[in-house]
Amino acid sequence: MINIYVSSVFKPCHGFVQPEKYYAACVFDSCVLPNLDLECSSLQIYAATCADQGVCIDWRKHTNGVCSHECPPGKEYRACGPIKEMTCKSRGQNETSTKQVEGCFCPNGTMLYDSGVDVCVKTCGCVGVDMIPREFGEKFTVDCQDCICLEGEHGIVCEPHKCEQKKVTCDGEGFYEVTEVNPEDSCCPLFTCKCNTSLCTAKAPKCSLGFEVHSYIPSGQCCPVYQCVPKGVCVHESAEFLPNSSVFVDKCQDCVCTNDVNISTQLNIISCQRLPCNIHCEPMKVIVRGQENFCLSSLHLSLFHFAFHLQPGEFKNDPHNNCTIYSCINVHNQLISSTSEITCPAFNEESCKPVSKNGKFTLYSIHRLLDFSSSNVSNFHVNRYSAEANSMDHSCSCCRETKTVEKHVVLKCPGGHAMSHKYVYVESCSCQDSECSIPRSKQLQSKEENDKASALKRIKRAISLTSK
Repeated sequence: MINIYVSSVFKPCHGFVQPEKYYAACVFDSCVLPNLDLECSSLQIYAATCADQGVCIDWRKHTNGVCSHECPPGKEYRACGPIKEMTCKSRGQNETSTKQVEGCFCPNGTMLYDSGVDVCVKTCGCVGVDMIPREFGEKFTVDCQDCICLEGEHGIVCEPHKCEQKKVTCDGEGFYEVTEVNPEDSCCPLFTCKCNTSLCTAKAPKCSLGFEVHSYIPSGQCCPVYQCVPKGVCVHESAEFLPNSSVFVDKCQDCVCTNDVNISTQLNIISCQRLPCNIHCEPMKVIVRGQENFCLSSLHLSLFHFAFHLQPGEFKNDPHNNCTIYSCINVHNQLISSTSEITCPAFNEESCKPVSKNGKFTLYSIHRLLDFSSSNVSNFHVNRYSAEANSMDHSCSCCRETKTVEKHVVLKCPGGHAMSHKYVYVESCSCQDSECSIPRSKQLQSKEENDKASALKRIKRAISLTSK
């Protein structure tokens, strides 16, 4: 870049200013002070000396950007320009100086607004604090002031900016006032009403069975309105049922939830049909009518039919079969009839001898002798097990147990609890060569009555267990 002094770039100036001493100074700056980048300064001084002699040298564009000159926005670089640039106030005045200098100048077609205001304008109007040129009569807003550019010495005249928007009032629960920036007019804020549902005081209600909470916000309001609306279901005994589903009302009805709605309750209607009752029984079957306060029992034998009523807790025996007992019990407010069978122990007739000389009674006849009292409970005058004594009770000396074992069972009671019980179980019996007699003393009669009551209790307990 040192050779630019003697090149064709500065050749027009060689006749006016010799480049040798400037060249030597540039060599010294480059070699002795290489870190100070003084080469551009030496060239700038040489070009300015040439410009004083009236020779303009545009040398910076030949330095490959090393010595470029940057100008601010709105200005452009010139290698040779007037020493005093023309302004709006100096225009029309004759400029006598012909000297030119390097620098940044207003583009062609524009001029400097004023020597103290470094702004280039096309027409001489006004320039305010925002440094934006305005034409005469132009209205504008700056610093929230409404201004106008006037001709003459008045320049720019301003007054406070006026906002046309009215302040809103936020009425209604949940609304609150918010001040926002107006994107169209930064000097006038926007006053709006915002909704905050956390400010609402109304709470969702607790709906009854078959209804659910729905909420909605009316137009122009902030807080929701709650109401209980039907779910389209049936309700029965604290339970909801979908349409077309079965509903248990009682065992005598077949009920279903329909799609029909009760206008008064707004719930779906439960439709029920009574189930037909079977009034004809097969042989040895029992009809129970839970809707009445008694049990009706019907028994069909081959060529015989009879029927009778039983009150709750009452027992009756079959008039043609003393080993069959019918009863009526109340279980959870339902009357249920039950049939119990009394099984006689097996007996071998050939192993016994007559107990009287005339042979009227045998041990076999004693085993089959049944005396039914008014309580309809069988009383056997034979060797049998006594639950009260937990042992065998002997009414006849001819037949006795030969092998017994103690057994344990768990009894389930109607109340739901259980209890343990043990009893003597007879595994085998045998007859002895002795005369059997049936005493008729008062003591025996009292014992028989106690046995009857005990047997009645056992039958009741057995019936209550089988009915569960």
